[in-house]
Amino acid sequence: MHRSLLYQLYPLYAVAILVAVATLILAASHLFREAFYAEKEAELTNSVTLVVNALGAESLEGRTDAQSLVTALIRGTTNRLTLIAGDGTVLADSDADPPTMENHLERPEVRGALADGFGTDVRISATTGENSMYVATLVRDETGSPVAVARIAASITRIDARSQDVIRVLVIAGAIVVATTALFAGLVIARVHRPLRAIRTGADRYAGGDLRHRITVGRAPAEVLQIAETLNAMAGQLSETIGRITTQRNELEAVLGAMVEGVIVVAGDRTIRSLNEAAAGMFGVSRTEIDRHATILGTLRNTELDAIAEEVMATGHPVEATITLYRKHAISLQVHGTALASDSDSGVLLVLNDITRLKRLEDVRRDFVANVSHELKTPITTILGFVETLREGALHEPESAERFLAIAHSNAERLSLIVEDLLSLSRLESLETEAPVEECTIRDIVDKAVESCIRSAEQNRITVERGHSGPAVVNVNRTLVEQALINLVNNAIKFSPEGSVVRIDTVVRGDELTIAVKDHGYGIPRRDLPRIFERFYRVDQARSRALGGTGLGLAIVKHIAIAHRGEVTVESVEGRGSTFTLRIPGGKPDAE
Repeated sequence: MHRSLLYQLYPLYAVAILVAVATLILAASHLFREAFYAEKEAELTNSVTLVVNALGAESLEGRTDAQSLVTALIRGTTNRLTLIAGDGTVLADSDADPPTMENHLERPEVRGALADGFGTDVRISATTGENSMYVATLVRDETGSPVAVARIAASITRIDARSQDVIRVLVIAGAIVVATTALFAGLVIARVHRPLRAIRTGADRYAGGDLRHRITVGRAPAEVLQIAETLNAMAGQLSETIGRITTQRNELEAVLGAMVEGVIVVAGDRTIRSLNEAAAGMFGVSRTEIDRHATILGTLRNTELDAIAEEVMATGHPVEATITLYRKHAISLQVHGTALASDSDSGVLLVLNDITRLKRLEDVRRDFVANVSHELKTPITTILGFVETLREGALHEPESAERFLAIAHSNAERLSLIVEDLLSLSRLESLETEAPVEECTIRDIVDKAVESCIRSAEQNRITVERGHSGPAVVNVNRTLVEQALINLVNNAIKFSPEGSVVRIDTVVRGDELTIAVKDHGYGIPRRDLPRIFERFYRVDQARSRALGGTGLGLAIVKHIAIAHRGEVTVESVEGRGSTFTLRIPGGKPDAE
């Protein structure tokens, strides 16, 4: 764990200050001690010089009162005076009996005096047991020859005590200096550390995404202030950039989410980088299930799509293909793959268009063209054939001519019905808005529809029953609803066995009108139910034509329902009959 700037710099400053002050104290104490010793040495040198001058060289020759003379010379002082012969024998000493004293030839100060004329030494005296300073000088006769060594000694205990006092004062002063300097160093470091801590806190907040925060450092050094200002400016620029990127991303997400086309971005390793809701819905997966390791094969489970992505990556050229997804119903997708290249990665953009409805409409169009051609060709061929027969001579045969004309007339009526139904479909499809509605009585609509179909019902000995529930007045397009009901009732009559019952039930509940036409006829096979409302679609081609239908009745009913924002459905069991239900919202007026 990294320590803060305060904990890194302050100990170094403290140690440096301590070392400097300690060095100064040691140097000062050494200087003071040397100064004290030099002063004492000068004092003793002067004293021994005075002693030598007072003794005189001639007085040492054969004098027996040397001891008393030395004692007299040193009287009144705390110093110790010793006269030493050239061979180291002690001639006289102011503090001790010379005969009892050892030879002093090996004493440092004595050797120095004999060798250079002057010698000094500092040591603990064997006689007094105190730390003493010794100064010795050579005593010469009139000819300049050395005759003895005069040595003076003094205790330096007081000098050592004074040195200790000086050291103590220096230590106290140094401690004060160290404490004061350390305090000021701490304050200086803290003054720098506080704005740096504020900068670090601001940087942490920037890293956490809080780019609105601004760093305030107060009275900080210019360099630190510049860093804070730079970071604030950087945060402002990042905030603007991220805001712009976020806006663009949200716009892109909104565009991709609103697209009906599926969009899949595949990375270079064929993992799914992203996909929109439309693509997820096509493959029946959830976007939340897609993780960063999801692949086309592992998640979407489609080998064709994976092969398209692989081909685009291999060639780098756009690829367009059609694939089929098998779910509840077959879904046809047109896939357009384009290579995506960047400095760091490559990938593929797959755009998927659901063309299931287009293919179904194409099939319906193809079937419609084929059916309408067939439906029109049959009566036209019949009419042309019988007209040609009449022209070739049958016109002069009354019985044959009458029969041929009746057949031609019947086919002409069939052509008229087909054209009329096609025009009705065209008018319904050309409605740009909902069909205009009016307030009318549902019973009148049912009665007119039954009246239009009653002749056909009587011919087939079919009973038409009616039932109603709810308010009697509705808001619908009377003509269109009546036409739809006629088509449903006619179909029910045509495809019901003789002696059966066709029932019409109308219900107005809330704001919805429901019309149900139920028969007990042949029923519709399950496989034909999805296409029963297509133009010219017939369950039984031969029976439908024999009964005289155009194949457009249920298609017209479907478009009438659409014109009312409603729907028409069918429930059928083969061999037991069918029930067609027309639901129209807004069927109830504001007031009955």
